[in-house]
Amino acid sequence: MEPQLMPRNSEEERVAALEKLGILDSQTSDYFDGVTRLAMDVFNMPGAYISLIDRDRQWLKASSGFCTPGDSREESFCNHTIKGAEVLVIEDTRNDERFRSNPAVTGPDRIYFYAGAPLLTSEGYAIGALCVIAQEPHTFSAAQRSQLQGLAALVVAHIELRRAVGHVDAITGMPNKFQLDEDLDEQGAVAEGEPRVLLYIDMPDASKAFEIASVLGITVYDDLIRGVARKLAHLFRGKGTVYHITDARFAVLSQDADTDGFIEFTHSLEATLQEPLMDVNVPMNLASFGGIVPFQLCPHSSKDAPRKASSAVNQALLGQQRWRSYDTQSDEGQQRAFRLLNSMHHSLDNHAFHMLYQPKHDALTGACHAAEALLRWQHPELGFVSPAEFIPLIEKTALIGPLTAWVIRTAIRQAAEWHRQGHRIKVAINLSAYNFEEPDICDRLRGTCTEFGLDPRYVEVECTEGMWMESPGILTTLNTIRAMGMSLALDDFGTGYSNFAYLQKIPATVIKVDQSLIRNVHTNERDQRIVRSLIALARELGYDVVAEGVETEQSLELIRSWGCQIAQGYHFAKPLAPDAFLAHVQACAVN
Repeated sequence: MEPQLMPRNSEEERVAALEKLGILDSQTSDYFDGVTRLAMDVFNMPGAYISLIDRDRQWLKASSGFCTPGDSREESFCNHTIKGAEVLVIEDTRNDERFRSNPAVTGPDRIYFYAGAPLLTSEGYAIGALCVIAQEPHTFSAAQRSQLQGLAALVVAHIELRRAVGHVDAITGMPNKFQLDEDLDEQGAVAEGEPRVLLYIDMPDASKAFEIASVLGITVYDDLIRGVARKLAHLFRGKGTVYHITDARFAVLSQDADTDGFIEFTHSLEATLQEPLMDVNVPMNLASFGGIVPFQLCPHSSKDAPRKASSAVNQALLGQQRWRSYDTQSDEGQQRAFRLLNSMHHSLDNHAFHMLYQPKHDALTGACHAAEALLRWQHPELGFVSPAEFIPLIEKTALIGPLTAWVIRTAIRQAAEWHRQGHRIKVAINLSAYNFEEPDICDRLRGTCTEFGLDPRYVEVECTEGMWMESPGILTTLNTIRAMGMSLALDDFGTGYSNFAYLQKIPATVIKVDQSLIRNVHTNERDQRIVRSLIALARELGYDVVAEGVETEQSLELIRSWGCQIAQGYHFAKPLAPDAFLAHVQACAVN
């Protein structure tokens, strides 16, 4: 099918077609250089070039030989070439009213001959021209015009093929993340140091996308994503290039150095982005979250800018913000979190994890017959990593499974070793909500006790109380743990959920009063009232009570007077290595 002439007043569409190809301000290549050299040889001309006509400039993609056409669109020969579908030939520019006063004709370059074939895309838009020039007048036959037009068609075919193979998203037809990487590297090579802005936009966010696909089906979802793509392309036309990165994530790369203006424009889209999407049968409101990254172009821009944009949009999602600018501190935190998660298996295999044991004391006698097993991580590169940092990270992933398996095995083995030495120590092991959903957790607890010869009565399972415990499956697991003879302790009681009503369903035997209530109980009257009431009610309901965070003799005296049976905290000892813990137990027995 022959390319069609552009309709009148289609400049915006023509420029959009050029921008979509992603070749403006990009590096040249051997192919384009080869075409210009071939044109010089075929037509015996001293100069040839490939020009692209942007909104307000002429930009050279490649040139060979004598070639100084300048970058002004209005003064360029090619600005006239793109207005038609045929080769434009000016055999003697001095005799053409349009060009006789042109600086390229009257100046020292003296371009007296020009022939240009428009670069027509498959959709019929003239994005530029393949041209040959000379400093003397020439004739140009019909056969030569046809040859030049054929070479121009090869140029466009190469551009579009290169764009299509692996660089276009199959659903939206937009340039994809590979094209973004290539564009960033190419622009960085030709405009190093110039500022740009990269946006990442999730529209809709991942959870909403999953819901839409599940309820309405993948066909409707794909239509929706295409609608989002059209909306973003329309909003950012003339401001930046839109890319479809993956699923419902898009990117926008600003087109010039006015980063402040681009960011201001981006924020001005707030109301428009909130408008319902009308491209599907049912108008749909889609929340969008965006990350903003100002940066400077460099030859390796693709290595850093997309990663920072991903960090920024993830922070926007976490904070439920429409836009979130890149923040170094948040990014470093995400990188550290990823590094920790990525190195967990290696740390397990190379003994970077170890267990310490927090002594538990009889509040009346001071004797120590129990310990809470506490996990510690001495990272080979990052040093000591606090459990308050790594436990919340790991609990959100499947890594909690193998890590907990290691904790169970290590703690039960250690307790069994103390028993063989004549010390009947009860060990408490912390499990997460995820662990209680593992179908084999009870078998593993029972099997590990059997393997090391430890009576299950000397194992206590600690878990943070909450609504998650009320599901039928987890209640079955909790009852099975109790049926094995193990005790069940509710950790951090007094904060969060703390509902005595649900305790009727949970087969717990121990309530641990949170250390935040105990730490200042000797000086804070409000804490005193809360702790005294918690202990009294727990004892009334038949629970043993453990006070965490006991750091002073005054605190110990108070909780003892209120009926608390067991205490742990720095008043007695910090968490201890196994040998030091055993020495502590023996010292308490002597005293």
